[in-house]
Amino acid sequence: MFKQLRRPVTLLSVGVLTFGMASTGLLAGSATAATSTPGVTAKTVTIGATVPLSGIAASYAPVSAAANAVFQYINKHGGINGRTIKYIRLDDCYDLASYGLGCTAGASVTTLSQTQTLVAQDHVLATVGSLGTAAQDSVLSYLKQNGVPQLFVNSGSKDWNQPSTYPSLFGFQTGYQAEGKIFARYIRTHMAGKTVGFIGQNDDFGTDGLGGLLAGGLQIAKSDQLTYNAADAITGSSSDIVTDVKTLQADNCQVVVLDSVPGFTAGILAVAHQLGYTPQWVISSVGSDPTSVNSPLEAGAISLDYFPASNNNHNPWIPWVRKVLLADKTDFPTFTANSVITGNMLYGAGYAVAFAEALKATGRNVTRAGLVKAMLQTKFATPAITPLKYSGSNHQGLQGGLIATVASNGTSAPTQVIEPNTLVYTTSNTASSAIHIINKLTVDPIPAWLK
Repeated sequence: MFKQLRRPVTLLSVGVLTFGMASTGLLAGSATAATSTPGVTAKTVTIGATVPLSGIAASYAPVSAAANAVFQYINKHGGINGRTIKYIRLDDCYDLASYGLGCTAGASVTTLSQTQTLVAQDHVLATVGSLGTAAQDSVLSYLKQNGVPQLFVNSGSKDWNQPSTYPSLFGFQTGYQAEGKIFARYIRTHMAGKTVGFIGQNDDFGTDGLGGLLAGGLQIAKSDQLTYNAADAITGSSSDIVTDVKTLQADNCQVVVLDSVPGFTAGILAVAHQLGYTPQWVISSVGSDPTSVNSPLEAGAISLDYFPASNNNHNPWIPWVRKVLLADKTDFPTFTANSVITGNMLYGAGYAVAFAEALKATGRNVTRAGLVKAMLQTKFATPAITPLKYSGSNHQGLQGGLIATVASNGTSAPTQVIEPNTLVYTTSNTASSAIHIINKLTVDPIPAWLK
């Protein structure tokens, strides 16, 4: 996620781009009295996260909800090493509560204040799956000072890969720069000779993504390296987007890479449509989830998947995730056997499975130090396309994925992507690292204890 906004935020309309807001209930609770290891009792392990459950970023809520569904499923099947998992999710409104905009947590709420509640009041063992670059940057020092592991941060920023300074900090998703490098490789191979333009959010999301494109050898004229103001997500302004799209159209850019959140993706596509501009869109995984973009204009766009297509029932993880979500009538009361599994749901399920595996590997004697050690030593089996493997020098998380295409849904908004081949691209989140291509996707088997 990134300096201002990350992953699905809101939908922007054509012309004046406005917000569709949603509110969800605050899910919270209190752990039992602290033991020698906070958050650990004879029967439970308590973890927590600060996530946007209301306000302009409320569409992130299904991420942590899907993670909780996994934990509830595990609890119903005996827990892990004799303990159940209690997952406390506190609403931080993406650290933007002071702006109002539908936030139900109160204007004085911050990511730091909610994290302090998790640590000092709820005595969590660790934070797991907290979301947003700026939000999580604001609590790095606090969590380190209190010895609380900060695991599976939902953001592609390089900030989470600082093992010498923050040894208990771990990212999860493929980094922005790594994704940019993979896009560059794909465009150079399949769209050689075409003029390329770029529109990115003017923070680490866009900066790192553009850096990856250039590091990957893609030629983009300086005049076509454009940005939109992240603050527009608060003000609702569309001036940056209109100007940027008109510039790329005038420069005859045939391929346009977007490092945009879903709401701005929808807005950019709408403005281009009004102008009669139809380049090949290449959209960051952050802003391409079809159910979040919710626009028929996204059909045919190219993106990166670090989780399998949600309709790929040949992948055993997809039916398993569906089973898990169907079992959770609290978080997903309207989810049915025919409901679409969104990218957000897969993402949340993915890091929940990874945490469960690390906790299992920690053993019966759960300590914070033991959990961090398990993060470095566990051979993870997750729904992700690329292996999740941490080391003493790599705390970034996933390192690649498959190139996917947003599938047309007629005149309706797309709900699925298709993966036209099984070429898996992997690379690290540094500019100089090479890109490796694996010709066949290898699916991690579901561990027997999770079935």
